[in-house]
Amino acid sequence: MSNKSEFYRAVRDETYRTREEIRDRITDEYILGLFEGEGCFGNMRDGRGNQVPAFMLKMHVRDKELIEGIRDYLGVPDRVYEYKHGGRHYALLQIRDIGTLKNKIVPIFHTKLLGHKGTQLEAWLKKYPYLRGLHQK
Repeated sequence: MSNKSEFYRAVRDETYRTREEIRDRITDEYILGLFEGEGCFGNMRDGRGNQVPAFMLKMHVRDKELIEGIRDYLGVPDRVYEYKHGGRHYALLQIRDIGTLKNKIVPIFHTKLLGHKGTQLEAWLKKYPYLRGLHQK
């Protein structure tokens, strides 16, 4: 190929590994690093309009298999959604189940995030203190 843009156009939607291969290689540390750049601790509204806590991981749709591999590694049933916004195509994992947040998500992240996401997590846990595990302060 004659230039870089042609090369990237040719591989722009390819995924390096299958979802199963990804799941088998993922570690908590990998999720921590990925989440620092691509994740969010936030809240959403439930069907009654109440704010509920949510863990979200959003990436370009070409990495949908990666997000599905992370979902499978976490052992959660949540669906990975696809949507388009601002001319871009995204894949999104959002977890709102309180048991999953408290027993799977918080233990992976609590006191381990090094950037701003650590501050975000602490603020989120202050807003939703019932997500703290028995051994967390």
